[in-house]
Amino acid sequence: MTKLLPLAYGYLRMDLVDDGDRAEQQITQAAQHLGFQMAAVFREHSPETIVPTAYLDLVCECCRADARTVIAAPGHLSGMTVPQAVLLDMLATRARAHVREVTL
Repeated sequence: MTKLLPLAYGYLRMDLVDDGDRAEQQITQAAQHLGFQMAAVFREHSPETIVPTAYLDLVCECCRADARTVIAAPGHLSGMTVPQAVLLDMLATRARAHVREVTL
């Protein structure tokens, strides 16, 4: 019987990567290396709002799927308008998820 791995979601800021497809592949591989199944990667094209749209979608999806892990590259959360602590607290409080940063 095949063992089901826990779900993880990815988060990428497209303004911080040169090749979005390559970056998505790298965080998917990192998730697999950490023992997770990557369910989806949320791409933030232009984080111009206080709480970016793709980030809110990520929080909602983590809640819906009962996923506890988000994989992101260093700086993809900390460079937002809203301080990193607020974004991480939102994930922890609303979705009971935590972030693992991986080098791309």
